[in-house]
Amino acid sequence: MSFHVYIARAGFKETPIGPDEWFASASDCAELRVEKHLNRHGTMFCTVTLKDRRNAGLHLTPHGLIDAQEPSKELILTMFRLAAMLGAGVYGENLDRYASPDHWETHTAADRRTRADRREKRKMARRWRACCYALILIAGAMIGWAAG
Repeated sequence: MSFHVYIARAGFKETPIGPDEWFASASDCAELRVEKHLNRHGTMFCTVTLKDRRNAGLHLTPHGLIDAQEPSKELILTMFRLAAMLGAGVYGENLDRYASPDHWETHTAADRRTRADRREKRKMARRWRACCYALILIAGAMIGWAAG
């Protein structure tokens, strides 16, 4: 699963998304809530979240990318709408461009399976090591008992 999904223009270093156009497009998107806040230094900043879920948010990075961390299907659909408004694309962590929300979903499902397989292998390796240590301790105790 892509933990970070980005909205960026092709050649994002040369054509970053500016804060003004980001907040203007986010304000025009019906699915998003844009809230303005003051930080402790008195500087204004905005948070952009889905109207239904406050924990599903987007933010603009200093490099002109719009970032979502562990996005849901609903947030991905909104990201594709925003990307169309900004003349940009939706990219994964390795900067692989997603053609559609369905492409993101199939790519994410395959990545989830790979991560789950790796997690299971690590878990089995830890169990195997724990069993080996237990056998060594038992064998050492038996040798010590037999010698004593």
